[in-house]
Amino acid sequence: MSTAVHDLKSALVYLEEHGEGVQRYTVPVDAKYELAALYAAQGGGVPVSSPTGPGVPMLFEHVMPVNKTVLAGIFGTRKRCAMLLAAQEQYIADFLLDAAQHPIEPVKCEKPPCQEVIHQDVDLTRLPIPTMSMKDAGPYITLGLVIAKHPVTGDSNISIHRLWVKSNNELTIWMVPGRHLEGFYLAAQEMGVPLPISINIGLDPAIYIASCCTGAVAPEGFNELAIAGGLRGQPVKVSSCLSVAADCLSEAEYVLEGAITHEYAPEGEPGGHSMPEFLGYDGQAHPHLPVVKISGITSSAHPIFQTVIGPGYEQSNLLAVGMEAGVLQYVRNQVTSRITNAYCSSAGGGQLLLFAQFHKMNDEDDLAVRRAGTMILRSFRMIKQVILVDEDVNLFSEEEVWWAMTTRFQADVDIITFPGLEGFHLDPSQMPGMSPQITKPGMTTKVVFDCTVPYRMRDSFIRTSFGTPKNI
Repeated sequence: MSTAVHDLKSALVYLEEHGEGVQRYTVPVDAKYELAALYAAQGGGVPVSSPTGPGVPMLFEHVMPVNKTVLAGIFGTRKRCAMLLAAQEQYIADFLLDAAQHPIEPVKCEKPPCQEVIHQDVDLTRLPIPTMSMKDAGPYITLGLVIAKHPVTGDSNISIHRLWVKSNNELTIWMVPGRHLEGFYLAAQEMGVPLPISINIGLDPAIYIASCCTGAVAPEGFNELAIAGGLRGQPVKVSSCLSVAADCLSEAEYVLEGAITHEYAPEGEPGGHSMPEFLGYDGQAHPHLPVVKISGITSSAHPIFQTVIGPGYEQSNLLAVGMEAGVLQYVRNQVTSRITNAYCSSAGGGQLLLFAQFHKMNDEDDLAVRRAGTMILRSFRMIKQVILVDEDVNLFSEEEVWWAMTTRFQADVDIITFPGLEGFHLDPSQMPGMSPQITKPGMTTKVVFDCTVPYRMRDSFIRTSFGTPKNI
């Protein structure tokens, strides 16, 4: 009988049973630079610069100088993500949508595994937190899932943020403007109180994937933990923190308890770098970020610290599935039911580049498909480029998408541009100096490439069929 996945350790056992076991490093590996360099070279994937490629999950058993265990790469292939959810690889986004439509609320758990060890000293330097590159401001927690409640409404939110280690009991946190956690924090700020949180590390993969749902799938007030419950068909277990009035994930490997204060600090040296960003470039240190005061640290008995290095397949897959689900739901509800699938390529960090697949049934669908591309760009700020393809194109194959562009696309009629839209400032091309249309960082020209065949001409674009070999 196959292992049922409910936490990180059971996920690793499940992968082992299904031929996707971890690659174990039993020799000492330094948390500073070495761990990330090893993973990037073997399992990073685009946008990590070559040589790289999708690899197996890597378990570093002796991460120095603290001699603790670190995992990287569990989300490194889309196939592995699907396996961990017991979903079909090509329909992960629809599987996530179904879970969102059939949520299962979390339940309380007493004496949770995440509190098997209560660390007596709050000292972040005793954790195996990696420093990714030589330009980085320092160690970063990259898969710390924050749980917070709105100080007025009590609504819950889970989200992942980059957390820089400022001192042995302080972090800085970068919250994407406009997202739910920032709203909770600003409400607490108006009240003059800190925002209690837990930072949960090393989780059931379903929880991480659910946390990346867009607002289209999980609007404010919708608990993403209920989506994770829907993915698993059973509720996620939550427990009360020991030092702050916040919930934590009962089966997390590590839990950091604390509060987002109204103190601010620069992220490392002013004008320096933060850590590698998801688009493959060095990040810029933020000069003014809220400080998180850590008041308690708990863990399982033999904890595994989980991390992502920034850019690469792992980060892209995490970001992509939630975005794809949001696009499918939005287009089906607001534009046309003809959309059959969506895929956010890792070339856009799982966010900026979307392939959308359609099944046309009449002449009117030519316009509907283009309208869908237009509405995606206007409704999803992060998406910069949309490539529309027919149902006979494997949109998960970058080569097939390029083939469709080569043989079903004419640049004079099939490019639709939209200048002056809001994009995402971490794309360095979305900066003044790149185009006269860009007057401030984060503005961009978005584009739709229509690589679908006009319905009236479909019979001229039938792909060659070689039949099915008899001896297979």
